[in-house]
Amino acid sequence: MSTAASHAFLTKLHQELSVSSKDYRQLVVDLRWHTFKVSRANIKAQTMIEFKHRNIIPNAEQLTSIDDAASKCYKVILDEIKVIKASPGVDIDRNTTYMNNERLRLVFTTFGERIEKVYPAQLDPSITFDRIKKVYKLALGAYFKDLQLITDNAIRKNKASKKTGKFGKESQVGKFFHLGHLAGMGVAETQLRDGLATAFASVPLQEHGNITNMLSHFGIDLSYKRMDDKDSMEVKIESKGSNLSAGGFTGNQKKNLLKALRQALTNRMDLMLQPGSDTPKMRKEKQVQKSLEDPFKRIASKRKNIKIKGKEVKLKKSKAKAVVKTITQKKSKGTEKLSVGKLPKPAVTKRRKDNNPASSPLHMIVAINKKLPQVVAQNMQSPALQYQTGRLAASVRVTDVVTTPKGYPSIGYTYDKFPYQTFEEGYAQGSGERDPRRLINKSIREIAAEMAIGRFFTRRV
Repeated sequence: MSTAASHAFLTKLHQELSVSSKDYRQLVVDLRWHTFKVSRANIKAQTMIEFKHRNIIPNAEQLTSIDDAASKCYKVILDEIKVIKASPGVDIDRNTTYMNNERLRLVFTTFGERIEKVYPAQLDPSITFDRIKKVYKLALGAYFKDLQLITDNAIRKNKASKKTGKFGKESQVGKFFHLGHLAGMGVAETQLRDGLATAFASVPLQEHGNITNMLSHFGIDLSYKRMDDKDSMEVKIESKGSNLSAGGFTGNQKKNLLKALRQALTNRMDLMLQPGSDTPKMRKEKQVQKSLEDPFKRIASKRKNIKIKGKEVKLKKSKAKAVVKTITQKKSKGTEKLSVGKLPKPAVTKRRKDNNPASSPLHMIVAINKKLPQVVAQNMQSPALQYQTGRLAASVRVTDVVTTPKGYPSIGYTYDKFPYQTFEEGYAQGSGERDPRRLINKSIREIAAEMAIGRFFTRRV
């Protein structure tokens, strides 16, 4: 693997993972399709897991009461989910969504303009993850109060009071239950998966097979990356203890990975010693030097009084230096030396940090999506589709940015195809002027112009 390819891969992966998990969650993950899973049995199971963390052991009578309370909690959540199915501003995947008296699975995404939050913890119904929280917040709040009554307030705060030194009664449901991503589908794993996809796209296809060995050479472990390839998040209700322990584990691994990437990038000597093929520039330098040496080699092979001193330049050695060849011709009146020209060392320029959003696909996605709904809404004027409900503008979002074989960005986007795809050319109400793709392409290019992005392509996914 060439030094240039390894450096490009490491740089891009580090760049993608440097976005904080909080920002990545809010600007990317929370807006994707989510699968919310809950069952009566799981509510009780997570209750017992948290009880175990807190060393609470219910008796047989209390267990029966807990089972009844869990059933009541599930019924409230089920009723709320039915309301969501009929709500505007929500898209439901009806092929994979199901619900009954024991368990449910809701696959959906939300759209609409974001609200101006009065306080940081305020839930925004236009954000899919927040919409799920709104579903279960009241139900779990009532269930948590039932648990305190059933166990005679056995659920205590984790920290003792500074005044009394006693552990007071816990009153916040968020200290007992969390909404957690399923194992292997969390925010850290998703960010790493997306970062790896972008980093692999930054190096030639023929280099991909050497990436794993190169990462192993630098001690970089990718054992916790997401194993699925779905562009969605799957969540369920979890006890606070199990969710936070899982989150802390992947969070620490992300920190360790970033540290390893920084070490690999700053240790230029290790990069230079990485075995692999020569870069095109290195091959060209060696070819020039070889063309200078060959004529003298042919002379030396025919005349015994001429010999060449110096080491041969070996191929596939990334650290090879130019060698000065000296030709010595024996004469009766002394020795004459001819020097073959030495190749100049290429200038080494330090890589500067590029804060332009166009320098990173993830940053580009975040920057465009931040303005896209508003710009699309502004451009919805006759003869294009005209702004009415705001649903189309709110549903438009960039999903990915890949690099074409010629090195240009290709920006993939999507929008609410039902009912607006009918206006695409080739569909029932297809029209060149009212085609949503034309509207979205125009809007993306307006935003890209502000970001100083050069030539690029757009595509509907």
